[in-house]
Amino acid sequence: MNLRHLLPFAFFAILSSSATAQLHTVVGPPAVPIGGDLSITFANDYPGKFGVTSNLWRILDAGGNEVYAPTAPVFSLLMGAGGWFNFRWDLKDQGGNTVPVGKYRLEVQYDFGAPVDTFPFTVKSGGAGLVFEGRATTTPPFGGGTGRNFYLTSPADAGMPYMLLASISNTVGTATCGGTVPLDITPLLLKSLEPNTVFQNSFGTLNGAGESTAPRFDLPPIPALVGISLESAFIVLDPASPCIIRRISNAHSMTIL
Repeated sequence: MNLRHLLPFAFFAILSSSATAQLHTVVGPPAVPIGGDLSITFANDYPGKFGVTSNLWRILDAGGNEVYAPTAPVFSLLMGAGGWFNFRWDLKDQGGNTVPVGKYRLEVQYDFGAPVDTFPFTVKSGGAGLVFEGRATTTPPFGGGTGRNFYLTSPADAGMPYMLLASISNTVGTATCGGTVPLDITPLLLKSLEPNTVFQNSFGTLNGAGESTAPRFDLPPIPALVGISLESAFIVLDPASPCIIRRISNAHSMTIL
């Protein structure tokens, strides 16, 4: 291979090495119900363009044994300001079998030779899971119009309505007939019960797999919001049941950047 053929690889390698301080990985839900997916998001929260080498992630069990790693060819991705790429793991091992309930971890490496970041999670039987696919920032283009989405999964509740809620704290939670929603009663929680322009599509219907990525978080580019912490959770509704709250997800924490 001559020098001209090597230049594209060198270009991406330079971008990737400089990007590691600006790229962030978000992995979740922290407990994934069997039938759902683990969401893996690489986000560029820097105003410049950065490259990242794809497919440098793998799943290990509690004993440190590799259970899954992507088999697609490794390639480089160029992310613009505010850009992100999302991957999903369907909880199946390299042989296509669903992994057992238990503790796991995801290891991710932005580029060859870069440090390895580790993200623990569990696989559980039943329940609902929530994660925000990225990081909440007021910096354009995310702040002020593009937003990023939440991933909701509740495999046993395909076709059921959901409601995404938010609060500024989850110290006590809110008791309901269906259990405790892990959000405190605050003005933000009451506001999230109404249609609003910040949490878009916060009320909808789970698809045939019991999932939705319709809810979005659209922050205005207001620097005063930086540093505010938010908690979110979703509930699955059953209007025909004496208790309308059918299932409750985990609380997902985020801090506005």
